[in-house]
Amino acid sequence: MTQRMRGKIALMEMLRAEGVRYVFGNPGTSEAPILDALERFPDIEYVLTVQEGAAMGMADGYARATNAPSVVNLHIHSGLANGISLLSDAYSAGVPIVLTAGNTDIRKLGEGRTDLTEMVAPFTKWRAEVTHPDQVSSLVRRAFTVARTPPAGPVFLSFSANALEGEGQHEIVPSSDPFAASSPDPVAVEQAARALADAERPTMVVGSRLAESGAEAVTAAVRVAELIGARVYSSGYTRMVFPSSHPQYLGMLSMRVPETRTRMHQADAVLAVGVRPFADTFYFPEPPLAESAKLVHIDSAADELGRAVLTDVAMLADPGAALSALGDALEAEMSGAAMES
Repeated sequence: MTQRMRGKIALMEMLRAEGVRYVFGNPGTSEAPILDALERFPDIEYVLTVQEGAAMGMADGYARATNAPSVVNLHIHSGLANGISLLSDAYSAGVPIVLTAGNTDIRKLGEGRTDLTEMVAPFTKWRAEVTHPDQVSSLVRRAFTVARTPPAGPVFLSFSANALEGEGQHEIVPSSDPFAASSPDPVAVEQAARALADAERPTMVVGSRLAESGAEAVTAAVRVAELIGARVYSSGYTRMVFPSSHPQYLGMLSMRVPETRTRMHQADAVLAVGVRPFADTFYFPEPPLAESAKLVHIDSAADELGRAVLTDVAMLADPGAALSALGDALEAEMSGAAMES
């Protein structure tokens, strides 16, 4: 059922419908309509910070702790720019954050307006500017959907002043939880099992998108690592992706450490799960793996597969589901002598 209301009220009603309890922020002039509307919603608390980076950091931690999108409100281009460093961290870690900022009235386009969506484009999964009151509820709903759909990540909404102050038609309905756990292709699982079962010096690299699949995915990763006897590294993780006390766990993967590069070059098979394998700030001229080594990459992020390293088996699937299927295939593929070895 649609209702007619001002954009700023529709925004608050949508946040309430999404179950939002806190808005982290550091406001300025363009956020005045949002703060005005908050007065009418005592169940949503505005957490005022002294600097935008602190707001982003608090929202990042809250989203990780609750496993749900958090909400941040920053001030036009100047405040938004201050939050980008922590936004970059959230983007790298796949943290679901709905970042918002106010912008000047769209009717001031001729005078010059900052395109806030372009400012955050490199560090957001999706972004849009709300320029009309009618757009508020639908775009907020889409923002929450995109933020939580695997691979999760921060999204951004810019609100022009007229979109917040003007009246429009709104349907206050929350976003739906996505059922996004995709099953692995059986042929890919079979090829991956064959490549790993025959390996004598396997290595496993796990990252944040593994933990996004839940605790069962971590359990499945341990099972696969034990089946093939792999050395296990974590890379770019922000949540527990492999038990640090496990005897096969060797810590964070850092390709800038010569010993690590040597070990990776000795591996005859590498299983990368939920991570961009071998990513590093620095450039190294030598390839990360030996020419004869096999790379199996499982990820829920399609654009990470085969991104920078030649990949023998690229599997787009929910990491937990893929590892569970891979474990079953390995048990069927490997001989008793191979498991014992």
